[in-house]
Amino acid sequence: MAKISPAFVEHISQQLTDPSQLQQLIDYCHKPLRKSIRVNTLKTSVEQFFQDWTNAGFELIPIPWCKEGFWIDESVKPLPAGLGNFLPHLQGSYYIQEASSMLPVTALFHACSSPDMVLDVAAAPGSKTTQIAANMDNQGLIVANELSSSRLKGLFSNIQRCGVRNVCLTHADGRIFGDKAESTFDAILLDAPCGGEGTVRKDEDALQDWNIDSVNAMAHLQKELILSAFRALKPGGTLVYSTCTLSFEENQQVCKFLLEHFSEQASVVSLDSLFEGAQKAVTAEGYLHVYPHIFDSEGFFVACFKKTDPVCDKAATPESIDSRFPFTPIDKKSYSDLRNYCSSLGWNIESIQSQIWLRKNELWYFPKGIERLIGKVKMDRMGVKIAESHKSGFRLQHQAVIAFAKQFSIDNKCFSLTEEQAVEYYQGKDIFADNLSNLNKGEIIIKHNDIVLGLGKNLGNKLKNSLPRELVRDNPFSQL
Repeated sequence: MAKISPAFVEHISQQLTDPSQLQQLIDYCHKPLRKSIRVNTLKTSVEQFFQDWTNAGFELIPIPWCKEGFWIDESVKPLPAGLGNFLPHLQGSYYIQEASSMLPVTALFHACSSPDMVLDVAAAPGSKTTQIAANMDNQGLIVANELSSSRLKGLFSNIQRCGVRNVCLTHADGRIFGDKAESTFDAILLDAPCGGEGTVRKDEDALQDWNIDSVNAMAHLQKELILSAFRALKPGGTLVYSTCTLSFEENQQVCKFLLEHFSEQASVVSLDSLFEGAQKAVTAEGYLHVYPHIFDSEGFFVACFKKTDPVCDKAATPESIDSRFPFTPIDKKSYSDLRNYCSSLGWNIESIQSQIWLRKNELWYFPKGIERLIGKVKMDRMGVKIAESHKSGFRLQHQAVIAFAKQFSIDNKCFSLTEEQAVEYYQGKDIFADNLSNLNKGEIIIKHNDIVLGLGKNLGNKLKNSLPRELVRDNPFSQL
């Protein structure tokens, strides 16, 4: 049962528009949180996913604000283990994401349907970055920033698992972007660090030591972040500010601070019609203040703004960043050799020729527009490593196979695994099968249920496992 500080109860009771809802709010804070997932449309369709899971006996309830999102009704069929232990999760078919945390990206694309360059200021662990990438269909460019080194690794892992290829990762304090990348992005998501009051149904200790000083300290940081994010936005661009907390100090008052600071340049985009039922959570300003009892979810806050004009205040002069780029565009000879090699595997790379770059013996794919960031922000990881060149030819990379999975098309270079074999593949085992003679020798694309898992090498009597060691899973798997 959740441990709720009396100080929090007193504090939130004064902020509720309808004080009679206080007991309902507290009751829901003690209720277990419904499990929810978001289908990754970069890997599979919502229709196929829904069919597979309902055929397995699960009851999926659509989340009204995200057409790819579902709650899982465990009263119909309980989940045997954690959602992360299912094979489709490792394949990147879905992301385990709390329902209300799908709201910010929905709001972003409601106000800006086709952004070319997007900034996710505080991106880890990657639920919203991967949701943005799916909405962009892997086109354009996403800058996904994370201050924490350890969380940055998890962010990269989730991006790779989900087949995202239009992301550049940065490792910086989110307050730098207004100075270093002023008026750069079409859309910005600031899912700000916060007190986490809305997560109490998942973390029963979230409200145990609540105090107003911590709330005010967090609000101070949030105000600095939102001003910086707004400066980094292009005129005409969209900013979504969100938190998983409930106090006005970290929500409405941060938004008020932005509107007062940029009174001539910032306007609110009302979210009252974002989805059917949004009126239950909409504020007088047009924000969404989602208390846990409204939609039986985590608590969340979402606000959306347009930048109507350039900002007038002078941002600090950014420190210079080494603008040397250690890559060169691919030359004709190297491209011709790479194209022939990729064609032998059923991959036509002509559409991405202008996005392939060289560094020594490495060949990389970079999203369009990445050149515009060189010298502005320091990039930690970017693009997709396609292959390495060696004396004997090229060696295709796992991350390229995952990122461009849907583009591999030659049957005699692909091998489909059974579910049992797919589990063995993720456990790092070689695959023994009777029908390998029908395949070409050498590198093979490994699939399961039409989703690419990675690479293997056909040795005639077995498929040698080429899964990178850091992706090998030793723990048991659950079946649907």
